[in-house]
Amino acid sequence: MEAAMPRVLLVVTSHAQLGSSTIPTGVGLQTFAAPYYVLTEAGVQVTVASVAGGEPPTDPLSFGEGVETAALQRLIADDVALAAFQDSRPLSTIDSDVVDGLFFAGGHGGMWDLPADPAVARLVAGTLDAGKPVAAVCHGVAALCGRHPDTGRSFVEGKNVTGLTTREETELERQELVPFLLQERLVELGAQFTEAPMFTSHVVIDGPLITGQNMRSADQASRLLLAELAARRAAERPTR
Repeated sequence: MEAAMPRVLLVVTSHAQLGSSTIPTGVGLQTFAAPYYVLTEAGVQVTVASVAGGEPPTDPLSFGEGVETAALQRLIADDVALAAFQDSRPLSTIDSDVVDGLFFAGGHGGMWDLPADPAVARLVAGTLDAGKPVAAVCHGVAALCGRHPDTGRSFVEGKNVTGLTTREETELERQELVPFLLQERLVELGAQFTEAPMFTSHVVIDGPLITGQNMRSADQASRLLLAELAARRAAERPTR
């Protein structure tokens, strides 16, 4: 009997404002669209979830010349995908036992709610403890800035990771608005941080952790997550 296809939780932020400013933020739709299509087209069962549930806010930086990817353009015209995005499940209602992997999409909003939410920490801990993959790109890597709820240990201590760099944040002119600089926080938590030239695809794998530097890393990170899921499925397949 063929094993069921893998199940991935595609997680997005619910935070809609840059700190005390009136500047809107939310999900970086490019970093949602890439994993959604890479995974669903391979038959993976994708469930969209957010910290608060319901329709997540969208980061205006998702749109503009030079950033609107083919996957994003496809998403805008895809009623099925948009319905899944707009009806995201609350993270608090999901257990890590029912998923085979996590993908944290980017967007500045994630800098506020992903590191602090206990449901995020619980899901990351449970997934990693089971040896299942956790992927995150751009500001979605902030989900790894929490700590294991049982041991108190940093998720990234001693791990090779990447994420949006301080240089990139400064280029986006958001360095004074975010609650912390992602690169600096990851290093403070004990990670070995690597970076590529600004706004180029760069993905780092360390065991079950897959991290991407920025929105342009979303497609590569999605394909590496898919490969990891396929490898785990093949390893679990019973031999005759």
